[in-house]
Amino acid sequence: MDLSPRQAQILSLIAEGCCDKEIARRLGVSARTVDSHLQRLYSRYQVHTRASMVAKWLLDGGSPVAVMER
Repeated sequence: MDLSPRQAQILSLIAEGCCDKEIARRLGVSARTVDSHLQRLYSRYQVHTRASMVAKWLLDGGSPVAVMER
């Protein structure tokens, strides 16, 4: 599945164990924006947990990306 660069960043940070607030801080966006991306990702992967979402992403060939702090 093709993801936007922001979605790949968010999944990478989830894989690192970051919470929504930490993801928001590192990306320079609001926690609400992160939640909006997460809801779309849950729907896209048809899962209900972060672990399931990251697992499906990695099994589909996803690769973590480096995220620069803002």
